[in-house]
Amino acid sequence: MGDSPPPPRRTSNKTPIKIPLSVLVDPPPQQTHHNPLHHISLPVRSYTTSKTFYSAVLPPLGLSLVFDSEDASSPLTSSFKENHIRTLGYGPDPDHEIINIFEIPPSPSGEEDKVVRPPVPGFHLALSAPTRLAVVEFHAAAVQNGGTDNGLPGVREEYGRDYFAAYVRDPDGWGLEVVCKRRLEDLEDEDGNEEVEFARVDVDGKGTVEEGEGKHLYSVGEGTVRL
Repeated sequence: MGDSPPPPRRTSNKTPIKIPLSVLVDPPPQQTHHNPLHHISLPVRSYTTSKTFYSAVLPPLGLSLVFDSEDASSPLTSSFKENHIRTLGYGPDPDHEIINIFEIPPSPSGEEDKVVRPPVPGFHLALSAPTRLAVVEFHAAAVQNGGTDNGLPGVREEYGRDYFAAYVRDPDGWGLEVVCKRRLEDLEDEDGNEEVEFARVDVDGKGTVEEGEGKHLYSVGEGTVRL
């Protein structure tokens, strides 16, 4: 007795779906992380002091002044002037203003809700830096323009072997952190060091500052820095 014949093949009136070969063999496009943070606003006591500080410290991070309420050419200036609020905006471009600085001067009547009183315990604003050098440049600009040192540039091993950060306080006392998390392998030269040159900086009258047996290296003199 021979094998049973195969069952008849079912037919369909549906048109076969044609799948491009690239969908099957090519990797999917790299997904970019969506950053849900649109902007952050900081109240300050002095428009002038804060403009000097933030216009100096943010350019190493790729951020510049993109809005100034005192700029007569801005279409938004009139509304801010009506409310007597001097405001600054910083970002990578005018369409992406991510840091707002609002001047809240002392109230003549002494209203408590209009008094700027940083630092707030537990709060600090952390920003990303493209390179370790940018972290150093940020810290240097901060202490030269009214800010205070709150943690020298260096690797924070408790947060990771590549967590290179610096901490400062702005003229009002707001805490700021700048961090570069690029892998060490991406930064090293043939000798295993990243070498950068930058101009003379003076921090509290000191020369070269070294802490933690090489974990925190910050040259405040002319020359080569090994990170």
